Amino acid sequence: MKYALLGDLHGHYQHTKATLQHIKKIAPTAMVLGLGDLFECHIGKKKAAKLTSYIPLKEAATIKKKFVQLLTFPSIIGNQEERIAQVTGNSSFLQYEECFLINQATLLHGHQFEWDEDFEPNFPAYTTPLLFFGHSHRAAIYVHGQRTAIRYRQPIYVGDGKYEINVGAVVESCDWCLYDSDQMTVTFYQAPME
Repeated sequence: MKYALLGDLHGHYQHTKATLQHIKKIAPTAMVLGLGDLFECHIGKKKAAKLTSYIPLKEAATIKKKFVQLLTFPSIIGNQEERIAQVTGNSSFLQYEECFLINQATLLHGHQFEWDEDFEPNFPAYTTPLLFFGHSHRAAIYVHGQRTAIRYRQPIYVGDGKYEINVGAVVESCDWCLYDSDQMTVTFYQAPME
């Protein structure tokens, strides 16, 4: 089965539209799955922690109808959705699961990890051979816990061990990742930006 994985959209309409169009062109039969941070919360962590009452949704986030209409795929929750719910009391942002399990892979956003001073993850325990995540906005594949540079449009065989794969960010660079669970390959892509 083929999975098109994308994350960290942060409400960017043009980049999300371009990425979804690219997925449709490159992998029309792939199941599209989101890795969280679909929306952008305008309230930072420190300010959110100090709030004593809820604020209106229009102050906490920009939610545009045309962007929401692009979100036709399942997604896990990101820290942005959690914070929007925290500051507004709007539980609809908590509708997303924290984790998905697909063929041979675990999907998490990445805000659940500990991150070092260089914003490199300390991976949690997981039981599948592969872990797909986002959060840091840096497309990468980790081999034995070490970040390894990637090349776009070149399949990488991942059927011979444990790998952690950061799919990159739609908001900054229209990154997405194609995972073929039959071939056990991962291919990184960047959609052309309009």
